[in-house]
Order: sequence, then structure tokens, then C-alpha cells
Amino acid sequence: MDNFYVSPTEFASISGVSRQTLIFYEKKGIFLPAYKNEKGYRFYLMSQLDIIATIQSLQKIGLSLEEIKDYIEHRNAQSTYELFSNKINTLKEIITTYHKMINMMETKCQLITKANQILTDMVYIEYRDEIKIIKSDYIPFNSKEINQYKILGEHIKYNHSLGHAISGMVEWKKMLKSKRKKTFYQYYYTILDNQLEDENYDIIPSGNYLVIYHKGTYETSYQSYHLFLDYAKKNHLVLDDIAYDESLIDELTEANPQNYITQISVKFKKELE
Repeated sequence: MDNFYVSPTEFASISGVSRQTLIFYEKKGIFLPAYKNEKGYRFYLMSQLDIIATIQSLQKIGLSLEEIKDYIEHRNAQSTYELFSNKINTLKEIITTYHKMINMMETKCQLITKANQILTDMVYIEYRDEIKIIKSDYIPFNSKEINQYKILGEHIKYNHSLGHAISGMVEWKKMLKSKRKKTFYQYYYTILDNQLEDENYDIIPSGNYLVIYHKGTYETSYQSYHLFLDYAKKNHLVLDDIAYDESLIDELTEANPQNYITQISVKFKKELE
């Protein structure tokens, strides 16, 4: 490249960097004019385009101006390799984090879409694939309510998702026979991200489920359990003892708890004839 002097305006036009940016770089000691005459006019060499392009590239990968200044002054092949290797690892971590965030938000959108398409207080039959979960400690049915909240507090640390809310397992037949006026969970559980293969997890088994979509607060989901008994009796079904309560519309989605939508699922099989 021919080494001849050009004015700041010409250099800015050719390099795509504004004059204000060139002055800013000069004040920071990062990129200086090649020559200043006795009147203080600045001039640049065309060979400096390589340096200005380097500065722009380093800014794009997230280096601070101080880091760029140090790099330009001391750069060599080894330092460049180390810099880029570290940045590659950092960017991969950022990309992974963003992918998880996107998956969480997509899950939440899917749950909201499902909630908008179903009818509440009626029974559906749905096939469910196996679902990996982390489950809390067991909460005996005769425990005080405060114990339920303590175990909930301990379990919250496992819930890293904005998609699936913390869900609950209920011994629903006991719940119907009891005098409790509030849903009481025997376990809390969190649905695992598919990427977490090495976690110690439990499962919700695959199979056919009766499903009810309950509108109202979490505490009132038990009010819909009787629909399972009515449907099972009419259709000669044997129902499992555990109901799975999972929120579709929850506190993240809706300010009014009366508008929460809870998906309640119970696995079933046909009665033997």
C-alpha cells in the first residue's frame, strides 16, 4: 500500500470511521495521526487502514479501549491466539445462555397458546411422553401447611426456567376425601431442560392421561378433581393415585390469580373385563 498522507476527512471517508471517532481514539492514545504539521493539522497514512480495521474488529468482539490499546502495542501471534481462544469460549457460553433463554420463552409462549385453545372444567384424554423432572422431598398429607412451604422454598433453587413453573403432585383421592379446602401437594417438581442429561432425575411416566384444565388459583385446583371420578366411572377406567398439577397461566403471565390455568393430569388404564 502506498504511504502518502491524507487529511482526517479523507481518511474517515476511506476507512468508514468518523472524524469524531478518530479524534476520540487519539485522545485515548489508541490511534494517532501519522503526522502533525507546525499548525497542528493532522495527517494519516493509508497504511494505517490496517490498524483502524484491527481496532474496529477488536471492538466488535468486546474488547475495551484499554484492552485494545494494550493489544496493539504488544500484539504477536501467541497473544492473538490466546485472546481469540478465550473470546471464542466466552462467546460460546453467551450463545448457550441465549439459546436457553430463547427455549424458556418459547416454552412459555407454547403454554400460553395451549391455554388459549382449551376449554376449562371438562375432561380430555391426552397421550404424554416420559417427562424428566427434579422432585422435592415428600410432604406427608397430614403435615402442617408451613412444612409444605418450607419444602417449596428448598425446591425453588432447582427452578431455573421462565418456561415451566414449579409444579405439584397431589394424592388427589385423599384430597377429595379430606376436609381440606386448599390443594395440598405431596411433592413439588420442576420439569428439566432436555440438555440436562447428567442430572439425578425422576420421571413422569409415559402413557394415557385424563386431563382437566382448571381456571382459578393453585389452591382451588382440587375443586376439579371430582370430574376425574365421574369420567372414570362412566368409561370404566382405573385412575392412578397421583395427579400432576402444572401451570399454563401462572404468576409470571397473569396478575389476577383467578385467571390462572392449571393443567391437571392423572394416568389411567382400562378396567379388566
